Amino acid sequence: MAGSLVKISETTVTSGTTATVTGIDSTYDVYMLLFHNVIADADNKDLQFRFTVSGTADSSANYEYAIHELRSDQDAVVRGDTGETHLDVNISGQGTSTGEACSGKILAFNFADASAYSYVTMETNGFDFNTRLMGWDGGGVLKEQQATDGFQFFWEDTANFSAGTFKLYGLKK
Repeated sequence: MAGSLVKISETTVTSGTTATVTGIDSTYDVYMLLFHNVIADADNKDLQFRFTVSGTADSSANYEYAIHELRSDQDAVVRGDTGETHLDVNISGQGTSTGEACSGKILAFNFADASAYSYVTMETNGFDFNTRLMGWDGGGVLKEQQATDGFQFFWEDTANFSAGTFKLYGLKK
């Protein structure tokens, strides 16, 4: 896959309440967003995101998700919900101690198609505020027929970013 990836943008955050990554258009059918070492400035915060429309986050209650949550301290669980105003990267709650960060990969489908729903698949992992390893594998959808062009990441309860790198790639047709 390495030869079929075209880097579109890279965003590094060290502060602020949001991290926005745009650049999705009809050039590619599938886009891949990699994020690494994303850290909050407060304990027990969940990393969340919304899709953007013309660079502005869509906060409608039309998001749905289904995921398989893997944890180092208990058996795996399945989670899902409808009518959400965002999607979660994980529910474990990141913290500020050494090693508490999250990383992952999101594949985006149908984003430029104004007549279809925008879908993502997600694979994420990280240590939470209880130093448990958490991993997610699943997907989400924004149930609106509109073109979407990116992602806006934020922490629950308006925590700030203290670190993180986001890289957007297009997958060659």
